[in-house]
Amino acid sequence: MPVVERIFRKKHPQLEPEIVVETLVEAPQEQEQKEPTVLNYGEYKQAAQHKFVQEQVQTLERVLSYTGQEMALYMSEKDLQQLYKHIRFFQSATEQECEQISNPVAVDSKLKSIDLMHFGWNIGNQFKKSGIETATFIKHVFAKDLHDSVISTIKRKLRVEGTCIIKIKEEL
Repeated sequence: MPVVERIFRKKHPQLEPEIVVETLVEAPQEQEQKEPTVLNYGEYKQAAQHKFVQEQVQTLERVLSYTGQEMALYMSEKDLQQLYKHIRFFQSATEQECEQISNPVAVDSKLKSIDLMHFGWNIGNQFKKSGIETATFIKHVFAKDLHDSVISTIKRKLRVEGTCIIKIKEEL
């Protein structure tokens, strides 16, 4: 026992010493408890993938619904079904893959090239496609109707305003 403490106890025996212990360094267990609980990487990745897939499915459903509403009046049921297949492909396709589309669809002559460009922009925008990807897609899907147009021109005119049936839509 230190000298000062012994002297103090002799003079004041009725007082019990109050023991105060201050920790200078936290024990490793205490440090671990203060860190927030973290889910493992696999759970985070799986949750993110599930969310991504759900968003993709919802976007595709919106685009296909829009396509049916917008195009059913101007094409045969067979061509509309083929267009649905092309759109499903387009959702995850690259520009080079869009060049491989070989079954074009036919539309009524009431739809002009500007309508097809607006339609292409409307769906390409939902899939977050670039202008060149969208232009390549519609050039090959509507090959009969856009045979006189080159892809660079289609890209430039995707959002051009004018007299048309199909209007530009930011949201479907």
